Amino acid sequence: MAVVGLLVVDIGKTNLKLSVLDDTGATRFSRSIANRVIWGDGYSCFDVDATWSWMLSTMKEAARASVVSHVCVATHGAAAAVVNTTAELSEDRLCLPVMDYEWDGVREFDRAFDALRPDFQESYSPGLPTGLNLARQLYWQSRRFPKAFAAATHILPYAQFWSWRLCGVAATEVSALGSHTDLWSPTGNTWSSLVERLGWRDKFAPIQPASAVLGNVLPAVAEATGLAPDCVVLTGVHDSNASYARFLGLPTDELPTVISTGTWTVLMHPRGDLTRLDEQRDMLANVDVTGVPIACARFMGGREFSEICTRTGCETGGECSVGDVQDIVTEGHFAWPSFGGESGPFGRQRPRITGAVESGLALASLYAALMIDFELDLLAADGAVVIDGSFANNEMLCRLVATLRPGNSVARLTGSDGVAQGCLRIAQWDSDQYSLPGSSDCKPLKLVGLDEYRAVWRYSSEEDNRGK
Repeated sequence: MAVVGLLVVDIGKTNLKLSVLDDTGATRFSRSIANRVIWGDGYSCFDVDATWSWMLSTMKEAARASVVSHVCVATHGAAAAVVNTTAELSEDRLCLPVMDYEWDGVREFDRAFDALRPDFQESYSPGLPTGLNLARQLYWQSRRFPKAFAAATHILPYAQFWSWRLCGVAATEVSALGSHTDLWSPTGNTWSSLVERLGWRDKFAPIQPASAVLGNVLPAVAEATGLAPDCVVLTGVHDSNASYARFLGLPTDELPTVISTGTWTVLMHPRGDLTRLDEQRDMLANVDVTGVPIACARFMGGREFSEICTRTGCETGGECSVGDVQDIVTEGHFAWPSFGGESGPFGRQRPRITGAVESGLALASLYAALMIDFELDLLAADGAVVIDGSFANNEMLCRLVATLRPGNSVARLTGSDGVAQGCLRIAQWDSDQYSLPGSSDCKPLKLVGLDEYRAVWRYSSEEDNRGK
């Protein structure tokens, strides 16, 4: 079945977005709204009911505006739904609310859980703060609500939960399993020892490719949205891996390092040496949609960028000039990590800003570029670098990365957002419609003293990190 129109549901940590793309990749419809976190059953959770209501009403609007033949869901990682697919508990059949990974109460049973976690060399999943390791969430739920957890027939990764809601077919997918969950062995391409140790294997649905057609939309969904009854639902995908999938038609030695940006900035180096990964630096191996491990480094880039703007009294949008950046470098104003809590390579440090900054936007852009540059070095990333997502719209930030990385060619993706375009690539996986995404080369800037500024920033950040 050819892709006539692809409806993409992109559930990010911060925002929900629904888009319709035609078979050429042109966006025909797009809507977004903030993602809500609420309190339920004793912990912070995602507002699943509000998300479902918004999805159905927005799908109805999309179906009136465009022809839709396929649906693909992409979501952030570190989230899963514990459901009983056979019980009439509720419309969503959730046994427990879907936990917000930033809720810190999940650490209650850490001593017992950490004794069970697989070694880093098995899972390539670092021990992360709050509930960023999905298995930590599941373990807490199993201990705090043992009867509800035992009643579950399935643990569904978040993208597959929504796919199941849409078509009624339960599935699991490797890019979701391989996203710092502790549940997967990337090099073994199989379940981690933790899953077997806790007896959870039977609670996971069969693994399906992200591009597999699970089934048609349910009759109730078709009636509520106006989607055609033969509209098909794909398995779905982890959001950063959707961006990365756009390049998987290239030979391995030509694959770029992809920097997927949003709430999180995830650097994915296809030729990276997994033995270089340092779990203390928030480095890990993700798994692409074909099951191949990818060496990754990450920090909470979008969150940190916004926090710097907030602290300096500026909006995150707009533009800054080369002169604004030069003033920061010349006057020696710094943003020191980490503004993203305990995540990233400097996650143990307390953030601070020095000096009275005229342009907070320039400072935030420079900070993000320095962090990206540092993580590219951690990964020993060679060759081409491509910036995707929200940071790709910040030309100054991208040009700063190019200035800091004379040994790499740096480009930013143009056109519609990479997650939606990546979902289209997945929907067209077995067709001959593959084409490389459009990009624009990032031209280096002429800045006086940037190398010295970077050296000071790195030295002080590293010293602070060693002192923690």
